[in-house]
Amino acid sequence: MKNLIIIGLGKWGETLVKSVQNKSKFVRFSSVISRNPKKIVKISKKYNLKAFNDLSTALKSSIIDGIVLCTPHSTHEKTIKKLVKFNKPIFVEKPLALNSKSAKNIIKICNLYGIKLAVGHNRRFLSTYKYLKKIIESKKIGQITHLEGTFSGKSSFKGEKKSWRNKITETPLGGMTGKGIHITDLMINLNGKVKNVLARSKKILKDSELDDSTDLIFEFKNGVMGYVSTILATSKFWELKVYGSNGIVRVINEKDLFLKIGNKKEKQIKLKYENIEKAELEAFAKSIKSKKDFPVRLSEVFENTKLFESALISKKLNSKLININ
Repeated sequence: MKNLIIIGLGKWGETLVKSVQNKSKFVRFSSVISRNPKKIVKISKKYNLKAFNDLSTALKSSIIDGIVLCTPHSTHEKTIKKLVKFNKPIFVEKPLALNSKSAKNIIKICNLYGIKLAVGHNRRFLSTYKYLKKIIESKKIGQITHLEGTFSGKSSFKGEKKSWRNKITETPLGGMTGKGIHITDLMINLNGKVKNVLARSKKILKDSELDDSTDLIFEFKNGVMGYVSTILATSKFWELKVYGSNGIVRVINEKDLFLKIGNKKEKQIKLKYENIEKAELEAFAKSIKSKKDFPVRLSEVFENTKLFESALISKKLNSKLININ
């Protein structure tokens, strides 16, 4: 059993803790860091966490095998630079950074100190996505010819308006920062690096600081085209479609997978849904124990960051096509 400490016990931080507490044989959260531990007494008791106001104190009184960082995106680099000296593996929620320079600095300093770094892209652990990837690798639908996806919903149109997630500095490209980046992560994992991107992003309803409608059109380095949309002002919806030279495979709302090969009738593949937050944290714990790499490769995380950064530049230049170096 690996013991984790979490920094940032907000709404998503609680989701991560809840996913494994008393439910996993491999990992649990034993403690939490807060600038004001007295403010989180209730939630600390709820999940049986010891609360500290700094990591040095926590390490002196608790066994900690890894650190989970669930804090504002723009602070990741500064925080991780402070954490590496403690020589503990670090799991950081996506996005790793909002620009490629910061992502590169984070990866570089972790490599310098020999720190295992894992980035939380929980959709990699969907049973439907893992099955979809096997279908593609088996060439059942032939060669990939096109990819499309959407991840939409009202996450930034509800709850606390003062939340850091609703600030343009933390969410500069509408739903791409918190939602669409999951889809581009899966696409890069399936089809490799992206060559160029054109982004459109604007407010339609104008009742938020953030753009509520965003989409990207891009080309992969192998010539395949891709498209991603993310709409904040709509109902929750998730879809990933992969077109092949001999078929199509698509996942709707994360849990439902449909396969069409050649001229055969499309069929639904029934799969058991897994708790993807539990799965990714267990994978992190196992990677600590075995010294093996975390399933989400940092090279792919870096490529995704470059795509996001280039899309933001495209938006600022009135949807100009941007080449990604």
